[in-house]
Amino acid sequence: MTENLNVPLVSIIIINYNGKSYLEKCLESIKKIKYDNLEIIVVDNNSTDGTMEFLAQNYPSIITLKLDKNYGFAKPNNVAAKIAKGDFLLFLNNDTEVTPNFLTELVQVLVGNDQIGICQSLLLKPNGEIDSSGDFIDTIGVVYNSKEPIDKIREISSARGASMIIRKELFLDLGGFDEQFFVSFEDVDLGWRTWIKGYKVAINPKSVVYHHGGKTHDSIKDEISFHGLKNQLSMKITNFEMKYSISSLLKFFIIFGIRELKILLDYKIKGKTAMTSTKYEDTIAAKPNINAILKALFWIISNSKYLRNKRKKIHGYRKISTRELQKINVLSNTQR
Repeated sequence: MTENLNVPLVSIIIINYNGKSYLEKCLESIKKIKYDNLEIIVVDNNSTDGTMEFLAQNYPSIITLKLDKNYGFAKPNNVAAKIAKGDFLLFLNNDTEVTPNFLTELVQVLVGNDQIGICQSLLLKPNGEIDSSGDFIDTIGVVYNSKEPIDKIREISSARGASMIIRKELFLDLGGFDEQFFVSFEDVDLGWRTWIKGYKVAINPKSVVYHHGGKTHDSIKDEISFHGLKNQLSMKITNFEMKYSISSLLKFFIIFGIRELKILLDYKIKGKTAMTSTKYEDTIAAKPNINAILKALFWIISNSKYLRNKRKKIHGYRKISTRELQKINVLSNTQR
């Protein structure tokens, strides 16, 4: 891509792990976008499918980094962000295909409103159905993925990491993604902390990205349940003020316990669960895994010092309280 000094430089960051076939489709779609001031950084989590050789042969202009093992989602993105030259960072899943104007639409949101720190693309499934029109967080910290059709820019609780843009300076100030998360909810945590720091998170439906979905995680399914619960509990401890942390954890365990029992019975009787709605998908709805639950609780106890330090840092830069976030429906049981 040629450099255009009239538009901000954007660093597109893609994390890959044995996803060469999807990555090729993603990169080919990027070739067609109508934005000519960007760099592409691909960080590979030690793939064994020949990804690095493929990139060197077919995309020599792309910046590539190969790590020594699979570090998940958070750390590779943080590594790339530190070497990125862009004013804005665009995090993009390797199993996506972008549309020609997707990046221009995202950049225009940030350029046009300096209060918005993050903006998400509208994510569609390959068949055109909505995959995500933003995440919402309720008053006890449970995350819901909206599948509601939208036709204008709106505020959301957090943006999906499959296609989201953020100001580089803000990303670094926040400390990037939490590398303890490994996978699941890293983007939610980042969005929540963005609001705490006084910036807004939004989605622009004119920025359209097709998301094959789930392909990145196929090889680590056994870890998803553990990290998902661990990360949800971590956010409640670090991102709420103390009184809200305690009440949200108590309510969460009561609701989570009832939910898990219902889901377990569903699987025993029907072989599947229907613990989702057509409009909002509860992102913790999954087949129960007792070992994952126990492992998550043990991790929380074992890493209490880390959680205290993260909590202290977050509340050191807090500019908006949990109560205020509830009033403006960032943390709310009533979705926008």
